[in-house]
Formats: sequence, C-alpha cells, structure tokens
Amino acid sequence: MIRKIIYAVLALTVGALVLAWVNRDALVDRAIQARLQQEPDRNFLEDKEHVRVLVCGTGSPEVSSAKAQACTLVSAGGKMFLFDVGDGAVRSLAHSKIQVNELERVFITHFHSDHFNDLAALINAGWIWGRKAPLEVQGPVGTKQVLDGFAQAYALDEGYRSANMPHLAKNRMVAFGVPLEIAFAEEQRSLRVYDKDGVTIDATLVAHDPVKPALGYVLKYKGKKVFVSGDTEVSPVNMDAMRDADLAVHESYAAHMVRRAIPQMKKLGMDFEATVAERTIPYHADNIALAKQAQEAGVKHLLLTHLIPYPDSFVVRQMYTEGMGQHYQGKLTVAKDGLILVL
Repeated sequence: MIRKIIYAVLALTVGALVLAWVNRDALVDRAIQARLQQEPDRNFLEDKEHVRVLVCGTGSPEVSSAKAQACTLVSAGGKMFLFDVGDGAVRSLAHSKIQVNELERVFITHFHSDHFNDLAALINAGWIWGRKAPLEVQGPVGTKQVLDGFAQAYALDEGYRSANMPHLAKNRMVAFGVPLEIAFAEEQRSLRVYDKDGVTIDATLVAHDPVKPALGYVLKYKGKKVFVSGDTEVSPVNMDAMRDADLAVHESYAAHMVRRAIPQMKKLGMDFEATVAERTIPYHADNIALAKQAQEAGVKHLLLTHLIPYPDSFVVRQMYTEGMGQHYQGKLTVAKDGLILVL
C-alpha cells in the first residue's frame, strides 16, 4: 500500500514537471506580467484625512541589521515629505512600495553622512524613473555645497544615460536636485519653511554640538503635530518643538547600555571602540533624559529611531527602553524599518 502511494506521488510529480516544462514559456510570461503589474502603495500618498508616517530607516553609522540609516517619510495633504536619506533609504522606500519620483520635498537635518548618504541615489533614481520636476532638497547652510558635489560626481552618469535615452536628455535638470538653504536670523530658533494646502513645516535648531546648524522639523496638518528630531542631545531648546506633539520621531541613545559596555571594551583591548562610545554619549539623546522631557512636553507618542546600540533581538529590545516607563506615561515605541503609523 505504501509503495503504491509513493509511486502515485512520483507519477504526479513527474507529470507536473513535464507539464511545467511544456508550458514553460507561458509560465514565464505570467511571472513577468505579475511583476510588471505590481502597484505602489497609493494609500500612503492619497490619504488626505490623516498624517501617515513611514519609518524607512532606523540605523546610525553603527554597522547593524537595520535596513537603512536615518530616514522618515511623512504623508500629509496628498503630498510626501522625506526627512533624511541615510544609506539604504532608497531600497527601503522601494521595499515599502513608495514612488520616490512623487516626493514633494526632501528635508535634511544635518550633514553627518548617515543622514544624507543616499541623497544622490534618490535624486538619480527619480530622474531615471520619470520624475517630471527637479527634486527640492531643503536643509541647513551647506545644502548647495553638497548638491554641487553630487552633480560633479554624477556628471559622467548623467552624460552616458542622456546619450542613450533621448527622453532623459530632454529632462537633464531633474538629474540634479534644487538646493533650498535654511538661514536663521540672529537669535531666531524656528523658521517656517513650507506652507501649502494646509500643511506647514517649521525648521527648528536643535543641540548637536559641534554640528552647527543641526535641525529638527515640526510638521502640522489637520490639528496633528509631528516632530522629527534629527540628531540632538536632550536639551531645553527642543521643548517648543516637542510640546504637545502627537508624535515625536526622536533619535535615541541607550546610554545605560553603552556605559555598561565601555569597561568590557577596554578589558578586551577595544580601546578605540571605547573612546568612540565615550565621545558619542554627550551629543545624543539619552533615553532616560528623553523620557523625562517627553513627559514634560506632553508628547502623546514617542517613537525611538536612530537606535544606538541597535536592538537586533527581543532581549536587547527589552533592555533598550529599561527605566523609560518610570518617567514617561505616553505611548512608547522602538521603531522598526518599514513601520507605518497613521495619526
């Protein structure tokens, strides 16, 4: 009986393989059609009733399992705004089925490499895949210098592609972003940089010395407020930007874990790594101090990103927020790449 079943299974398997071989061209064509017909996520862009937030990168300069470095996408009023474009951001956005050529504007918080590593790739991808107008890139003074550098670095690529694709040659300006630099007047700490169709975005100076200027951004739409911190230590200068935020997408540094690791690094002869760790603590947002400030500011939902050290396991994720709940009573989330929130 068992032998008959085995023979029957083998016969069916062979039959299926023969059928697949005979119809292989039709199967390949169907697979190609299925791939070509994949649709982007239109809900993220077309939802005009809510603010949608996609965490497209939670990493830092630290080598980790994060899909991408700093990257946060916010949709409001039928437009998409991208805050920082760290390494891996373009692939992360593609994984989430976001059409990068439909971005309204990119905002850069500061010029540490992990916050703009993928900016050139983003601009280039938009040009190649049909963006109609040059991408506006807004950020601190220095934005033009960075985009000029990208234009020089990508000049050969632009020339080759334009020679091969006449439609790209006609749209050469899209191959290079448009820099919009944010300059603050003396004593000014906040400046409106976008105001259209009910969406406002304010740039605000944050504390990330010796990086000056370093910016955070406050987006408001339909009574909702989102604060994207960029890199910053916990400081009183951030209070107005955080106050009563429905969502604070905030950089996060588990200093209690790092301080515990430093002596172990030194015991293992990892003096360089220990020195780096010691020097990064002061200009990032210590989790406990951040929890206290978020509570004082009345933040409803605190979303931790730019995670150091990267919590790549269940146990580490539990350790990562240790003690924060004693000081912050709002909703607390350790972000993951691809996480979407709807406000």
